[in-house]
Amino acid sequence: MTNDINPTLNKLKDSNYSVTTEELELEEKSLGESVDSLGNNGKSNSLESTENSIKQQHQDKKPIKPKKDKSLHRFYKPPHFIKNVKIQRIMSLAWGIFAILASGTLYGFSTISNEVRDTLGYSQTDIALAISMGDVGMYIGLTVGFFFDIFGPFFTNGLATILYVIGCTGVWAIVKGHISSSVGLLSFFLFLIGQSSYATFTACVVANVHNYTILHRGKISGVLCGMFALSAAVFSLIYKLFFEEDLGGYLLFMAILLSIVSLIATYIVRLVRIEGVEEPEILDNGNKEDDDENGKQKQKQNENDEIKKEKQLKIINSKDEESNLEGSSNSIGSDSKSKLYVLDGSSSSISSSSSSSHSASSESLPQPNSITTTSYIQNSIDTSIPNFLDGKRDVSGLKLLKMVEFWGLWIIYFFAGGLSIMFLNNIAIMAEAMGESDSVHSNLVIVFSIGNLIGRVGMGFLSDLISKRVSRFWCVVLASLILTLTHLICAFELKPLLYPATILTGIGYGAMVSIMVLLASFRFGPRRFGLNFGFLALSSASGSLIFSTVSSKIYDGLSENSIDGKCYGNHCFEVSFLLSFALNLLSVIIGLLLIYYTKKTDKKELNKSK
Repeated sequence: MTNDINPTLNKLKDSNYSVTTEELELEEKSLGESVDSLGNNGKSNSLESTENSIKQQHQDKKPIKPKKDKSLHRFYKPPHFIKNVKIQRIMSLAWGIFAILASGTLYGFSTISNEVRDTLGYSQTDIALAISMGDVGMYIGLTVGFFFDIFGPFFTNGLATILYVIGCTGVWAIVKGHISSSVGLLSFFLFLIGQSSYATFTACVVANVHNYTILHRGKISGVLCGMFALSAAVFSLIYKLFFEEDLGGYLLFMAILLSIVSLIATYIVRLVRIEGVEEPEILDNGNKEDDDENGKQKQKQNENDEIKKEKQLKIINSKDEESNLEGSSNSIGSDSKSKLYVLDGSSSSISSSSSSSHSASSESLPQPNSITTTSYIQNSIDTSIPNFLDGKRDVSGLKLLKMVEFWGLWIIYFFAGGLSIMFLNNIAIMAEAMGESDSVHSNLVIVFSIGNLIGRVGMGFLSDLISKRVSRFWCVVLASLILTLTHLICAFELKPLLYPATILTGIGYGAMVSIMVLLASFRFGPRRFGLNFGFLALSSASGSLIFSTVSSKIYDGLSENSIDGKCYGNHCFEVSFLLSFALNLLSVIIGLLLIYYTKKTDKKELNKSK
C-alpha cells in the first residue's frame, strides 16, 4: 500500500504537477483497494492472534496452591452460643481479665513464703530457690509460647488447666505432708504453676489485644498486664482475711479456682473477626521459607498475566488501525478536495491517526503492575511518625536472634525484670530484717501489686499517647530510671522508705513488663508473639533466678553469726541494692542507645524494602 500511495504524494509535492479529475478518480480507486486489502489482512491477523492467545492461556494456566493462612484467625475455636461478634469480643475481654487476675497468684507466693519455709523446715536460700523456679516457669515462655503459636488460645488454655491441676495440687500435697517435702519437688510444682500462668497470660493477652485496632492495643495490653500484677494483692488479701491460720486450705482453694477459671477460658477467650479490625500490612516477610513455593507460582502467574495483556493490546491496536484505515477510505470518497488538502498538508496522516489510536487504546488498558505490594506499603508509611514500623514486621527464629534491637531489650529485661523480682521474692524477709511485724509482710505484697498495676496500665496508656511524637523506647528508659533511683536510695536508707520503695519498684517493674509485651508485638510482629516474647521473657526468668540466689546467699552469709540465724538491719540488703542500682543504670544507657540505633536503622530498613 505504501508503494501505491508514495507516487501520488510525490506528484502532489511537485509544484508543476496539475491533477485532472480522471487521475484523481484512478488514484482514489487504487487507494480504496489498498485499504480494503490491509483491512482484510488485519482481521485475519487479529483472529489468528486471538486464537493463539486463547491456546496460550490454556497452556499457561496452572493451579496455584491456596496460600496458607498465617493470620491469628487460623486457630481453632469452638462454636459460640452467641452469634453477635461484638458481644463475643466483650465476653472474651471480660473473662480474659478475670483469668489473668487469677493466673498471677505466683507473684503473691512471697506472702506465704515464711509460713511455707517454717512448715517445711527450709532455709531462706531453699525457699528463695523454690520461688525463683516458679518465676522461671512463669517467664520461660519458649515452651508454651511455641505451643500457642501452633495451636492458639483454645488449646493453650486447655494446657494451662492441666498444669494448674498438677502444680497446685502438688504444692498442697507437699505442705500437708502427703508427699516428700524436698526442695526440688516443690520447685518442680511451682515451675508448673509458672508455666500455666504464662500460658493463660499469653492466650488471653494475644487474643484480646488483636480483637481491637492498633490504636488501642497499648491500652488493652496495659489493662490485661495490670490484672496479672493485681493478682498478688487480691489473693494476699483473700489469704489474710479467710486463710491466715489455714495454709493447706488456701492452697487447695487456689488449685480448684485456677483450674475452673482456665477451663472456662478455653471456650470464651478467642480471636473474633470484626469489620474494621485488621492487621497492618507486613513490610518485610522475615520467614520466607513459608512462602517460597506459593511465591514462585504466583510470580509465574503474574508473568503470564502480563504476557496476555500485551497480546490483547496488540490485538486491539490491530483493530484500531483497521478502523482508522476504513475511515480514511470513506473520507476520500466523500470529498475529493478535502482529501487533496490532507495529502498536501501531511504525508503521514494515516500513520499519525494510527499512533493516536494506539496511545488511546494503551491508556484504556490495565498496564502491567510496576509497583510491588511491598513498595506500595513503603510509600504509604508516614516516616515523620517515630514508630512508623509498628506492626509492619514479621520476625522470628534465627532472624530475631541476629537483631541488635532484640538483644538490647533482652539485656534490659534481664536486669530490670530480674532485679525487680528479686525485690519481690525478698519482700517478706526485708520487712523482717527491718523489725516489722508479720502483718506488714502481706501489706507490702499488696502495695507492690498496686504499684505493679499502676505501672502496667499507666505504661500501656502512655505508650499509645506518645507513640506519634517520640519513640516507644523512651518508655523503656523511663521504667529503668525509676528502678535505678529507687534502689539507690534503698541501699542507704530502707526502713523509713519501705512502703514508698515497694510501690515505686512495683511501678517500675510493671511499666517494664507492659512495654516489653508491646514492643514484642509491635517491633517483631504478632504471628510469632508467643515464641518471640518467650525468648524475651527468658531474660527476666534467668535474671530472677541469678539475682535472687545471690541476694539470699548474701543474706545467709550475714546471718551466720546471729543468735536466731537471721539478719537484722539495713546492711542485710545494702550490697544487693547497690548491685541493682548499677545494673539498672546500665539499662538506662542501653535504652538510650536503642533510641539512637532504631532511629537510624528503621529508615534504612524501609528504604531497603523498596
